[in-house]
Amino acid sequence: MNNAKIGVGIIGLGGFGYFLMREWSSLEEIQIVAGSDQNPARVPASAGEFKFYQNYQDLLDNPDVQIVSIATPPATHVPMALAAIEKKKHVIIEKPIATSAADGRRIAEAAKKAGVVATVNFMLRFNPIVEGMRKVIQAGVFGRPRRVDLRNYATQETVPPGHWFWDQELAGGILIEHGVHFFDMSTWMLGSKPAQATGLSVWRNKEQEDRMFAAVKFENDVIGTYWHSFSRPLVLETTSFHMAFDLGEVEISGWIPLSASFFGWTSQEGVAILKESLPGLELSVEEMSPLAAESSDQVYDVSASIRGTAEITKPKVEVYGDLVRAMMLDVVAAVNDPKHELRVNLEDGITAVAVAEQATKAAHNNPLKQISQ
Repeated sequence: MNNAKIGVGIIGLGGFGYFLMREWSSLEEIQIVAGSDQNPARVPASAGEFKFYQNYQDLLDNPDVQIVSIATPPATHVPMALAAIEKKKHVIIEKPIATSAADGRRIAEAAKKAGVVATVNFMLRFNPIVEGMRKVIQAGVFGRPRRVDLRNYATQETVPPGHWFWDQELAGGILIEHGVHFFDMSTWMLGSKPAQATGLSVWRNKEQEDRMFAAVKFENDVIGTYWHSFSRPLVLETTSFHMAFDLGEVEISGWIPLSASFFGWTSQEGVAILKESLPGLELSVEEMSPLAAESSDQVYDVSASIRGTAEITKPKVEVYGDLVRAMMLDVVAAVNDPKHELRVNLEDGITAVAVAEQATKAAHNNPLKQISQ
């Protein structure tokens, strides 16, 4: 191995593990030196110096492995992460950090005690549209945020009956396995933590809880609603994320966001922030006479009515690759410089699971009352 590079080992060489291997292989800062999977057929065809292990513990014993990526089903994350940390390896954990906040806390405490770098793959934080909209929101371009609404109509084709995704013990359910991405995205963009959560669900059959809804109140009084279903044909899969403010609205499209549209009133400073923050910006600005605009208990000085779009012009799979590479480079920076602050820390992973866990428990406890006719 080139000593100038950081050695990476990947536990779990399914579709996502191979995707990580392919995308990270282009980075000059690291070298993929090892992988582990229980299925021996998943060893790469042209492994070269790459070491393959059926037992992940053997991968952890490889001294060339400095960063361990855990790309396995959620219930396996705790034992694998704790074992890696015990070996003083830095860890990247695929979302969710664990199937419960308590188990996530065990990982965080172990990582802190060992002094290793550890993160969760919330790669949406590295998306240019998400990054840009975070700046727009926190600068108050459209006033205070009041509402977020995630609508995820996912395909059932990649998770057929019998897939581990439907195993509640192994995956935790839709909100824990999948919804954490969007709970975290909301938390990061809003700059406010979730305070309360509830949920509802529908079971297709006794094995598949395929539609879930969560409602979340954030500490800044924003109300969030989240719909996740895994039932559509692949070609009809859609994801949209709506945000409402005192003086405007934003619609972000794609589970990996590729575009956004927005409208509202703002100031000239707000116009400048939009121009500085968003990729592929198309912006229409209509000058207004200065106005003190009222909304709820807030008053805003506005001078422009705006409407626009932002767009990332790359194909989704290329953007996906960009995000996981950015996430890895963030970890590399933290490994090389203890003062570097990770964009995603384990506390972020625990917060997202805590929301998902509370909403899932509420859905299963069925708090709704039957309506009398």
